[in-house]
Formats: sequence, C-alpha cells, structure tokens
Amino acid sequence: MHAMLAGLAAHAGRTAAAFALALTATTAVLTAQEPPPPTYVPWSLDSGFVDARADGAPIHVGDVHYPGTSSLQLWFSVRTLQPGTRLRLQSMHDGAVQWFDQYSLSDYGNVSAFFNGDTVRIELWPAAGSIGNRIALSKLRIGDVITPTEGICQTTDIRVPSSDPRTGRLDGCCTAFLVDERTLCSAGHCIGSIGGQLVHFNVPLSDAGGNAQYPPPQDQYALRQGSLTSVNGGLGNDYAVMSTVRNSNTGLYPGQAQGSWFTPALVPPGSQGMLWTVVGYGTSGVNATWSLAQKSASGPRATTNNALLQFRISVTGCNSGSPVIGTNGTDVHGVVTHAGCTATGGSNYGTGLGLAAYLQALQGVQQTFVAGTLGVFGQGCPGAFGTPQLAFSGVPDLGGSVTATVTNTDAAVDSIGVLSLGVSNTSWNGTPLPIDLGLVGLPGCSLHIAPELDFALSTNFGVASLVLAIPNQPPFLGASFYGQHFALDATAVNGGGIVTTNGARMRIGN
Repeated sequence: MHAMLAGLAAHAGRTAAAFALALTATTAVLTAQEPPPPTYVPWSLDSGFVDARADGAPIHVGDVHYPGTSSLQLWFSVRTLQPGTRLRLQSMHDGAVQWFDQYSLSDYGNVSAFFNGDTVRIELWPAAGSIGNRIALSKLRIGDVITPTEGICQTTDIRVPSSDPRTGRLDGCCTAFLVDERTLCSAGHCIGSIGGQLVHFNVPLSDAGGNAQYPPPQDQYALRQGSLTSVNGGLGNDYAVMSTVRNSNTGLYPGQAQGSWFTPALVPPGSQGMLWTVVGYGTSGVNATWSLAQKSASGPRATTNNALLQFRISVTGCNSGSPVIGTNGTDVHGVVTHAGCTATGGSNYGTGLGLAAYLQALQGVQQTFVAGTLGVFGQGCPGAFGTPQLAFSGVPDLGGSVTATVTNTDAAVDSIGVLSLGVSNTSWNGTPLPIDLGLVGLPGCSLHIAPELDFALSTNFGVASLVLAIPNQPPFLGASFYGQHFALDATAVNGGGIVTTNGARMRIGN
C-alpha cells in the first residue's frame, strides 16, 4: 500500500509543480495564514537549592504574575529535580494544574503548558529525603495578539462551532491534526524555530475579547524533540509532520486520550466537485468567542490535483494546518495552507498527500516514532468470585517495563496459575483465534492468544502480578505482544477446574 501511494504521489507531485507555476502567475491575492510571532518577557525566579522537609510539605517557590495578559507559558532555565521530586504549576485564574518530574520536564523542552490568566503558582514537592532540588525561570511567553486574515468563500461566514476530537490547536494560532496515536500534521509556516510549541485538544471558546483560552494541561502535548519535518516552500509545498511526547499529567499520547485520528489517504480519482470538510481554529468576525476556537465548514473541491489542493471552503487566519477531510469523514487528504477565496470567486489552498515529499515525511515519522500502547480484548470465564481479569500497566517503551496484573480469582486460597505470552491474537497453528475451549472440557472459556512463552504466576488470594522488562533493542520497536492468564479454580463455573482471563495486549514504542 505504501509503495502504491508513493508512486501515485510522485506523479502527482510533478503535475503539481507545473500547475503551481501557472497558478502563481494568474492568482491576484494569496496569503499564507501566518501565526503572529510569540511575545516573550524576561523573568527571574529561582528556588535555590531545596531539600525535602521533615513533614513532607510542599515548598512554595513563588507566584508568577504578569498583569493584563490572557495567558502565560513558563520557560525554565534550571531544572534539578531529584528522583521522585515533582514540580507543581497552577493557574490562579481557573485552578488548572500541571505536574512534572525530572523526565517529563525534559520531554517538554523545559517549558510548561499554557495557563489561562495572568498568575501561575510554582511549588516544589520534594521526594522524601531528597536534597538539592532546584528550579529557575528565564522568561515567560504571554498571550498572542491575533490579526485576522480572511479567506471567506461566501458573502457571510457559514462556519459553525465543532468539537472534532482529532483536531487540535497549535499554540494560540494554527491548527494540527492526528493521524495516529502520537503523529501530527500541520502547515510548515506554522512551525516556530525556537521550540516551546504545544498542541491543545478540547479547546474552550475564547474570552469576550477574542483572546485564545486554553484547555487544562492534561489536554496539552509537547512536540517530540527531533521528530519534526517542516517545509515552508509556498503554495503546494507547505507542510509539517511531527510526533508528540506523553502528557506530563496523564502519561498518555493525544490519540490515546482523544480516542480517534484521521486516516491519511490520496484523493480518489475523478473526484472534482466532491464535498470536503475543513475543521480548524481560525479567527471569526461573527462571534468573538468563536475566534481561535474550533469551527468547521464543508464545500466543493475545485480541481483534480491531489498535491496542490483547491477548495471553496471558508478559512481565516489560524486555520493554517487544518485537515482537509474527505467525504467519508475519516480520510484526510492534506493540510490547509493559503487563502485566496472571495465571495465572487477564487479558492483556498492546501498541500495534499499527493506531494511525494509530504507523504514520505509522514511515513518516516510514523516508522521512527511509535506509540507504546496497552489494551485488553475478549472475555474470560468465571469462577465463584467473578470473571478473572488481566491488565497490563506501565510505560511500554524500549527499556521500560510493564506489569501484568491478574484480579478476580479465588480470594480464599492461593491458586496455581500460568501467564502465557505470544505475538499473535489472530491465529494459532493455523487455527483462527479465539478458540472455543469447550472442545477440551472448558465450556464458556476461550483461548485468545497464540501461547509461545509461559510464566508460572500463581494468584495470592485473588491477585497476582509480574513485571515484564522490555529490552532496549531496536527490533522490538513497534512489536506487539499478547497475554492471557490461566488458573486452577475448583469453583470454576465450567466444571473443568480452570478459569481464564481476557486477553491483554501491548505494543512497544519509544
């Protein structure tokens, strides 16, 4: 599939280059919907070296107060957080809280989430017995002032508020969208050169003055350092692909928290005039609270080119980076980049996945930065104490560890058990899974995995756990493993004296 898409993309890319030259010569007004430059102010606040208190109480470092700004982002110049020590940041406007430890603050590039309001409280929560914790600020990023640009295709702006969970706002002005658990696409001209950019989901309406408001920190994600490919090459060659880190509060990637993402796809042949949808965070002249909040509209495709996209769908400043969504609502064909629409003619523009370099960059990021994920599937078969459950927990990344935990077995006794692991949950020795174990005297039970490796794991009065170390070796990246637990249980409803759990799965990430 990737080879076929890449071949089509190469052909479309050559067509797009010639088309773009002709278009540039004949189009009167085209504007890249550039975000404003960020505004920073120097700020000095240093906790000094902080040791844990005997009573374990947190230590108030100070309040950052910048009067009049609608939002604040904190930039740290010094971070020495001993193992187990946490940094707590809280907006005094709405109470939103962000937590960091030594690893997550590094992942975020030593910058905080964006907080609503003009005051953020900083606290250190030292680990018991720890000494020499320290945090220091160097500057603040304050709320952006947005100057609208227009690309309205009708006499009035017909966009309406929306809540697509797959589409986020990049900083205060630009849009980005998910194509898997952790990979984002946006416009190349949206990407800053100095770091600190975050993508936000579940964004609230703006304030009455049209100033961007931010969701709580658990809905804000930093970009993974080293993952970005960004090209700001003008019409038909403007795109960015990147990966995110885990959220510092929840430990989740955005796609895991949001529950869905788009499917990258080339535009189907012969689809001129088909209806597309654009979802994004453009400014609004209709309602100030709608500015920089999510809105959507649909309209017709204007040409058949699948590398340089044209469409009559209204966009405004900060819509750059929005997904161009196919008719089925699932496929995404490219990213919004330029405005050229008026009430009487013209089109708005995007860079499509038919551009070979864009498609290749996206595939490269997805192959290099893989989301480690955990999940469950299937059903177990019960004993008198309920249906046993198996779950994996932890961070399934290279060099990390995952804990397998079994619950709901016989709470009155220790029961002999086995945890089986394998690399498939679709077939075992040529037989499709799941397999009905009634064939071997366990009616109501199913084999959900292809067992290849067994661990003795007896339950201790209803509960058992086992830590599984993940090798820090490249061949394991992206590999999936599946588990199921089996235990002796005289109370088994099936009469066979054995109960089974559901299946659990993990995919190894980085």
